[in-house]
Order: sequence, then structure tokens, then C-alpha cells
Amino acid sequence: MEALDGILFLLASILGWPIRWIGRWLDRQPHRDPSQISTLHKIGRLALGFAITAAILVPLGWLIF
Repeated sequence: MEALDGILFLLASILGWPIRWIGRWLDRQPHRDPSQISTLHKIGRLALGFAITAAILVPLGWLIF
């Protein structure tokens, strides 16, 4: 049972560092009003949101169905 706990901890550490890295990067970004953002920037944010959502939901859907 301890081996399983160790494996789960290792897996959580490996998956957690990119999330922490992205969070720190987002914290360094300047806070801007949405009206000040260019159209290309808005499209990029939308594409990033869709990519993250798809990266989570597609494997989850495969796992469930």
C-alpha cells in the first residue's frame, strides 16, 4: 500500500509542477481591462481556453465512455 501512495505522490508531483509554473507566469502578467486587449489577444485567450478544456474533457470522456 505504501508503494501505491509513493507512486501517486510522484505522479501528483510530476503533474503539479507545470500547473504551478503556469500559475506563477499568469501572476506576473499585467492586469488589463478586456477593452484594452487587442482582437488577436482575445482570440488567443479563447483558443487557449478551448485547448485546456479539450485537453481535460476529451480524455475524461474517453475514460467514461
